[in-house]
Amino acid sequence: MIAADTRTLASAATTESRTGAVDAAPVAAPAAPAKQPWRGRIFYLVGLILLALSLRHAVTGISPLLGRIGADVALGAVGTTILGMLPTIAFGLAGFIAPAFIRRYGPARIAVVALGLGAAGTILRVLGDSPVGFLLFGLVALFGMGMGNVVGPPLVKRYFADRQATAMSVLTLMTQAGATIPAMLAVPMADAVGWRTSVASYAGLMILAALPWTLAAVRSGRADKAGTTAAAPAQKFGARKLFTNPVSLGGAIFYGMAALNTYAMLAWLPTIFQAQGLSEGEAAGMYSIYTFLTLPMALITPIIASRLKNPLLLGAVFPIASAVGYLGIITAPGAGAVWAFVAGISGGAFPFAMVMFNRRTRTPEGSAAVTGFSLGIGYAFGTVGPFLGGLLSNLTGGWTVPLLVFAATAAVMVLGAALLSRDRTFEDVPATSATPR
Repeated sequence: MIAADTRTLASAATTESRTGAVDAAPVAAPAAPAKQPWRGRIFYLVGLILLALSLRHAVTGISPLLGRIGADVALGAVGTTILGMLPTIAFGLAGFIAPAFIRRYGPARIAVVALGLGAAGTILRVLGDSPVGFLLFGLVALFGMGMGNVVGPPLVKRYFADRQATAMSVLTLMTQAGATIPAMLAVPMADAVGWRTSVASYAGLMILAALPWTLAAVRSGRADKAGTTAAAPAQKFGARKLFTNPVSLGGAIFYGMAALNTYAMLAWLPTIFQAQGLSEGEAAGMYSIYTFLTLPMALITPIIASRLKNPLLLGAVFPIASAVGYLGIITAPGAGAVWAFVAGISGGAFPFAMVMFNRRTRTPEGSAAVTGFSLGIGYAFGTVGPFLGGLLSNLTGGWTVPLLVFAATAAVMVLGAALLSRDRTFEDVPATSATPR
C-alpha cells in the first residue's frame, strides 16, 4: 500500500512535458493534485518529523556548553570563532552540492545519506580531545544537516504532493522545535551525563530518522527495477538557469536577505538593546521575544502561503516587519518589547521561502535545485550578517547606522518576494531569460 501510494504521488508530482519544456514560455503553476488518504504515508510523515528535529542540534545544542567544551577540547579564541562560522559555511556548501545528488539518486536516498553523515559526525566529534577533530567532525555533522535542509522540500514534493501545506508546516515547525529543544536540554543533560553524552545523544535521533527514508529508498529502488516508475531522466539545471531564472533568483535574493538580517540579529540584538539603555536582563527579555516568534510563524506561515493565490503581500510582510522593528528600536527604544515582537514577525520569512520553493516548481528535482541554490546563497549572506553589523557598529560608534542599513535591505527582500511569488514554475521558464520579469 505504501509503495502504491508513493508511486501515485511521485507520478503526480513529476508529471511534465518531456518535449520543449525548457524552451516553452512561462506558464502558470500546475493545479494541486487531488488529496489522497494519509494511509500508507504515516511512516513517512513520522520520518519527516524526525528529520526536521535532527537539523539544528549541532548548532543550538553546542552553544550553551561552549565553556565546558572549550575547557576539555582547548578550542581557544580562534577555535571558538571557527566553530561559530561552521554552521552557515556547511549549510551553504550543502545547498550548492546536494541538489545534484538529489537529482541523480532521489530525495529518499539523499535523506539517508544526510542523516548518516550527521549521526557519524555527531558521535565522532566527542570521542577525542583534539580541537581539530572536534571542528572537523563537527563540519561533517553540519554538512549532513545542511543536506537535510535541502532535501526536506523535495521529500514533501515527492511524498506529500497533495498535502504540501500541512507537510511544510510540519517540516518548518519541527525544524524550529529541533533548534529550541536542544538549547533547552543542553545544560541539564550535560549536568546529568556529561557534555559529550549530551552532544552525542542526538545521533540516535538521526539514526531513527533515517529508518523511514531507508524504507522509502528501498521501495523506490525495487519499483525502478520493476519498471513501475517513470524512467525519463531527471532534468538538469545549470548555473546559467539558476542565476537567470526569476524563480531561483528571487528565492536566492529573498532567502539571502532574510538570512543576512536574522543571523545579524541573533548575534547582536541583545547588545543593541543594551546600547539603547536597557539592562542586561531587559535586553535578554527582548531577545527572547524576538526568537520565540519563530515558533508560531513556522506554524502559520506555510498554511497561509499555500492558500494565497498571490502570496506577494505575505512575502512583503516579513521584510517590512524587520524594517519597522529596527526603526522603532532607533526612535523609541523604551517600547523595546513592541519592536522585538514586530521584528520577530520576520521569522516567517524562512517558512515562506520553503513553501514557495515547492509552489513554484513542478518536480522534486526542480524543488531541490531552487532550494539548494537559494540556501547556498542565503547562508553565504547569513555568514556576512554578524560581521557586517559588528563592522558598521565599530566604524560609527553605535547601532543606528547598522540598523538603518539592515532596514534598507527590506527593499531588496521585497524584490525577491516579487520574483518568487509570481505565478509561474521554475522548470517552465526559458533558460535564456536573463532578465527576470
